[in-house]
Amino acid sequence: MVRKNLAHVGLALLFLGMFCTTSSAATLRVGHPNTSCPNAQYTTITAAINAAAPGDVIEICPALYPEQLIITKPLILRGVLTKVNIESYLPCCNEVKRVLIQPNLQDLQGLAVEAVITVMDTEDVTIDNLAIDASHNTVAGCDIGLSAVHFYNASGRLKNSAVFGAQLPNPQNCSTFFGNGFGVVVDSSEAGPFDVEIEHNSIHDFQRDGIEVSNAGVNVEIEGNNISGLGPSTGINQFGIFLLNGAVGQVKDNVITEGACGTLSPADCFNLRSEGVVLRLVGDGTVVDHNVINHAQSGIFLNAANHARITNNLIGNIDALDGIDMQGTSNSLVDGNIIFHLTPIENLSEGVFEAAGPGSAGGVEGNNEISNNTVNDAYCGVAFVATSHVENGKYFNVLYPELLSNGQPGPPPTEP
Repeated sequence: MVRKNLAHVGLALLFLGMFCTTSSAATLRVGHPNTSCPNAQYTTITAAINAAAPGDVIEICPALYPEQLIITKPLILRGVLTKVNIESYLPCCNEVKRVLIQPNLQDLQGLAVEAVITVMDTEDVTIDNLAIDASHNTVAGCDIGLSAVHFYNASGRLKNSAVFGAQLPNPQNCSTFFGNGFGVVVDSSEAGPFDVEIEHNSIHDFQRDGIEVSNAGVNVEIEGNNISGLGPSTGINQFGIFLLNGAVGQVKDNVITEGACGTLSPADCFNLRSEGVVLRLVGDGTVVDHNVINHAQSGIFLNAANHARITNNLIGNIDALDGIDMQGTSNSLVDGNIIFHLTPIENLSEGVFEAAGPGSAGGVEGNNEISNNTVNDAYCGVAFVATSHVENGKYFNVLYPELLSNGQPGPPPTEP
């Protein structure tokens, strides 16, 4: 009996050990001298990164850190709260929260992109609750990219952060369509897969794109971000979110604001247009859902997308092109979107506009389903090619509810 009880005790201890195993990850704290940062072990983030083992947590106390960071191992970088006794009788107001990373950017390690934070050749990196400023740069053209955050051949997440300042001193020096000056860049030179989450960030004061994601094998979840650009007034094309060249994304619940044409001529505004979400040769199955897009020249633009889902977006105050533009798009669903106040160039604007163009790989051009969309205040509710199917639309204050747009004669572009 004693032997049986001992065996039971041994098994119990074994299972207890299995369930009570603790993580070996350490927490390293960074803070400046003479600030309220208990138990700070390092005065620079760079020193903490160098000292950290894979999987460690680096807590960063509020301060200005003029450091350009490269992360090549799994880590968590997290801005933390500290308390200061500004007014002891105002307990609601004595937290300092801002961790500002603001370096003088340089071309480190010969990388193609100068970034405040570069995550490369690794996985499971988290950047949380930081203010990341790329404004202190001397990038003059397009030979070197400029970004606040760059995930390169890497997986991880960026969340709860402020990302800003990726503007060239003279943006006209970089005249290519793809431009320069990005809030966040995710790309690769290898097959992947690389998975990146970009969630609940404030992204603003960028030159070209708030978020740009490219290349096959790159998968992103872009959710709950607030992205604000300046629109065509910068003199270059500007997109809130740009996915291209095989990347696959889930783009959900973001709020994107660009800018109006202002004093630009119709032709200039068209050439310099800003767009909320752009899908260009993306991987199959990309989703754009429940986003709010305001003050742009095109709300959502699909160029050679296949099996995309564009659903439940709120798009308003579009003043050059259309709420949703589709070119060479196939087998895709455009459903449940609300589109309003389209101010047309030469009285031509559609809630949803589908045009012929080069189709995506493996797709049959057209063959899209356009359903249950609401359009108020436009030239046309939906203009589509004959192979697509349109149903259950609700159209208010439009001259024409639905039109074919594949070269067949249409009505005049003015009030009858």
